[in-house]
Amino acid sequence: MSSEITKYPPGPTYKMPGKLIRQFIHDPIKTLSTISQKYGDVAYFKLGPKQHVYLINNPDYIEKMLIYDHRNFKKGKRLQIAKSLLGEGLVTSEGDFHNRQRRLIQPIFHSRQIMTYGKIMTDYAIRFRDRWKNEDTIDISQEMMELTLGIICKSVLNYDVESEAKQVGKALTTTRNYSRRLQSPIGHILDKIPILPAPRGARKAKKELDSLVYGLISDRRHHQQESDNNHYDDLLSRLLEAQDSNLAGPAPPSSGGAQSSNGKMSDKQVRDEVMTIFIAGHETTANALTWTFYLLSQYPDVEKKLHDEIDSVLGTIDENGNDVSKIPTAEDIPKLQYTEKVLRESMRLYPPVWTMGRYVENDYHVGEYTIPAGSSILMSQYVMHHDPRYYKEPEQFNPDRWTEEFKARLPRFSYFPFGGGIRGCIGEPFAWIEGTLIIATIVQKWTMRLIPDQRIKLDPAITLRPKYGMKMKLIRRKS
Repeated sequence: MSSEITKYPPGPTYKMPGKLIRQFIHDPIKTLSTISQKYGDVAYFKLGPKQHVYLINNPDYIEKMLIYDHRNFKKGKRLQIAKSLLGEGLVTSEGDFHNRQRRLIQPIFHSRQIMTYGKIMTDYAIRFRDRWKNEDTIDISQEMMELTLGIICKSVLNYDVESEAKQVGKALTTTRNYSRRLQSPIGHILDKIPILPAPRGARKAKKELDSLVYGLISDRRHHQQESDNNHYDDLLSRLLEAQDSNLAGPAPPSSGGAQSSNGKMSDKQVRDEVMTIFIAGHETTANALTWTFYLLSQYPDVEKKLHDEIDSVLGTIDENGNDVSKIPTAEDIPKLQYTEKVLRESMRLYPPVWTMGRYVENDYHVGEYTIPAGSSILMSQYVMHHDPRYYKEPEQFNPDRWTEEFKARLPRFSYFPFGGGIRGCIGEPFAWIEGTLIIATIVQKWTMRLIPDQRIKLDPAITLRPKYGMKMKLIRRKS
């Protein structure tokens, strides 16, 4: 054991025990933002007597950790919490097993393949926009949750969840809230008490979701055995068909036998991957869209420019009063450049995943400091996306900042709403296409105005969502 005294980076210290923990629980985004502004690229603080935390605020350091030195970092305790719901999916698996699974699944999420789901995205968006009434008040957060849930169910499972959307959405919300609850210091203790309503409700919700997914997997396997002609072109079929000729070595103990003897996935592993896509694939996009429509309601000049692009690309009302607009398709996306900038800037201001954490496996050198093994590292998308070193007037919603020149000179990890490296979000192409098409489809028909006097507050849980929802008044653009 080295006799050298650890040199800690600068950071907040308090004489009152627990003060920083209380600040962190009350407002983690403000706490991390304040620490980064005051202490710079690497800051150190303690949450409790044994939890040593290093906040990394330098994009080059983040890139090195996530891209080049990723093997030295693990997801740690939060990973085990997520496994209670997701099993050994891509978000939760690690090491060689994770690499094999990513190799199996990566082709399914190639942008050319995802483009084939464009019609599903616009069809569902049209369902929602056409059921709305002029001057109605809606909770856009809830609407986007239901919309993206419907899209992911149809794309992943070829399953129309509309009639059960509220029930499935409730089960997903229950499991998400429970996962957040388990991240508290006493969460694991509470989970050991089976009579408490939260664990019982979460287990019931997980059972409902498992029943749905396993039932669809069984039906699809039976269908594939019975008929070679009626082939489904959805992600579930591709997961069942995905095969890795290089699969070798045992599956992780918790996977329940993740690979079958022919190199394909077992039902358990397909379930884990479907559940991961199911949950991660709709909440993040729903939050991004919610914040986008909120920002558009606050910046009429940006909204006007967006309307002009969408009307120019997709058509509008002609001189005779006829509606000559067309439904957006995936082929229109290259023309919807400002729409993409609006979504990109919205995810800068309100990144759906607002922070990332890792545990250090072995002592790690960063800058002039050595981070001891067992320490925690935080990298916050929210903090980096609001850093004035990289973004002029960072609190302003300015899609025009995203020129090609600006993107070219921006450090890679000063903007990373989908994470990065070996654990970067595999569904990123899906999210960009889905978000762009939904914005274009809804904005064709509707303008939204924020209902006054409601409280808009960030809820920085696993994803960044509005704590009290987001009530909007609908104003029809076209008759």
